[in-house]
Amino acid sequence: MNVLALDCSGDILAVCCAKIPASGNKTAEKSKHPYKDALGHKQIPENSFIELAIDAGYRHTERLMEAVDYCVKEAGLIPSELDLLACAGGPGSFTGLRIGLSTVKGLSMGLNKPFVCIPTLDAIARDWLGAAPVIVPVIDAKRSHFYFAVYEGTRLASGPFDRDMEYLFKLAQNYSEVLFVGPDADLLATSIEERSGFRIAQGHRRSSVKSMALMAPEVLHKKGSASQTQGLLYLRSSDAEEAKAKAESFPNRQ
Repeated sequence: MNVLALDCSGDILAVCCAKIPASGNKTAEKSKHPYKDALGHKQIPENSFIELAIDAGYRHTERLMEAVDYCVKEAGLIPSELDLLACAGGPGSFTGLRIGLSTVKGLSMGLNKPFVCIPTLDAIARDWLGAAPVIVPVIDAKRSHFYFAVYEGTRLASGPFDRDMEYLFKLAQNYSEVLFVGPDADLLATSIEERSGFRIAQGHRRSSVKSMALMAPEVLHKKGSASQTQGLLYLRSSDAEEAKAKAESFPNRQ
């Protein structure tokens, strides 16, 4: 299965084109790297990934389609050979998530291919599976809050939340060993210095788009393809939505 996954949930723009064995195929035939093929650059072999991550500073609109084109071509594919599309489903940057979802919806319609949304925190936790008994992905939600959840192995133990650091540590203290991961885990560094069993993963800002690609067929199998009305997981209203709601509540206020 040829999968294209996009992650625009944060300032790091990430795209992954993956060839994943069909469900139940445990003995996929191994093949050499496409660049070593005598006939030139063919399709990537199964269980292979072409991944591109750009610290784009939220300039996703400018860079996304170029990144998609690069990854698809490097995988030796043309767009019509993609079987499944995926994107980060939130939480994360409101604008970035919408760019990713609208792009996937457009590609899905144009190519007549199914798509799925992968919860952002689930993908980050999956990316660090096995690194510690308890994984806590952390995304800066601004206003002194964080988007986070607690995972015991692959199981979501609690969350997702949009809460402050005090509540985050209150939950984490229920465990003897916790690994904080995700793009903004370093914001906890000063606060965990004297907390035994708490640590921040090295390379915590790495993209989880490869995990999104791996999870996409699983989500498709369990839930089916998303529809064109598919929304995103928002744990709070955007600034614009809050301003609009406030204006509607006080229509005569200048």
